[in-house]
Amino acid sequence: MTQLKDKIQNGLDESRMLILGAQILIGFTFTATFENTFPTLSRVSQNLNFIALTLLLITICLLISPAAFHQITEAGNDSVGLHRFTTHIMQAALLPFALAVGADIYIPADEIIGKVTGLALAASVTSLALVLWYGPILLRSGVKNRKKGEAMIQNEAQPQTSVHDKIRHVLTEARVILPGNQALLGFQLAVIFEPRFRDLPYTLKLVHLVSLLSIALSTILLLSPASYHRIVEQGEETERFYAVANKLVLCSLPPMAAGICGDFFVVVFKMWHRWDISIIVSLLMLSLFCGLWFGLALYRKNYPHDLVQKRA
Repeated sequence: MTQLKDKIQNGLDESRMLILGAQILIGFTFTATFENTFPTLSRVSQNLNFIALTLLLITICLLISPAAFHQITEAGNDSVGLHRFTTHIMQAALLPFALAVGADIYIPADEIIGKVTGLALAASVTSLALVLWYGPILLRSGVKNRKKGEAMIQNEAQPQTSVHDKIRHVLTEARVILPGNQALLGFQLAVIFEPRFRDLPYTLKLVHLVSLLSIALSTILLLSPASYHRIVEQGEETERFYAVANKLVLCSLPPMAAGICGDFFVVVFKMWHRWDISIIVSLLMLSLFCGLWFGLALYRKNYPHDLVQKRA
């Protein structure tokens, strides 16, 4: 049977794969709103671009949440609860990701082959993703035995996770988060050269600048463990390095959430030209990020037995 630490490491690596796949689409959907030809698209395509962006941000939010859960709730230790949480979150993230892919496929298909055929193509791509990503659930064997094994592990006293494994996990979690920042930072730096960006109200330009600075700060924090490990620790794996890396990774999340939701606010306003709608939708997105990354993790840390009692 695969060791728990390896299952968790594999889960983090798989989350990283999904985020790497999503980052290109995030950059595309953010940038598309400011392209000169965007107003020439059909209203359906414009709306689907916004829907795809929303779904991709939800996907990113879900995929990053296990990192926060691991460092806040479990203090970097491996547990069956963390493995189960990561599995459920990844399963949930695949749905908005598949829908976003289909929505983004429709936009060029509508321009090239028409609305009806484009819709059929987008639906086919979404269906294929859902079948390949969720279809294997039907093929799982030995589910009861695995759950029984997990229950046995959970009831036993779990050994403290070694410093080596904690460091390995926290560095992987930094690499899980970084592609999201990478996609946003590229968009934020490039979009100021778009003519339609210059037409924005001055207030929105300031919001974009603050969002850019927030993502830049988050990126700097995420890259800091590498330099600290090489320069201060000379590559040695120590508890002190893990503590520093833990704090830097967690500190990178609030500015990341603020930067993402700030530019989401700009895009919403660009779409609807309504301050009230832009504020409400952006605050809802920010609440989702903060709730999944910090609220849920802190709740599970302070009330670890509530979920178990409810299941019982």
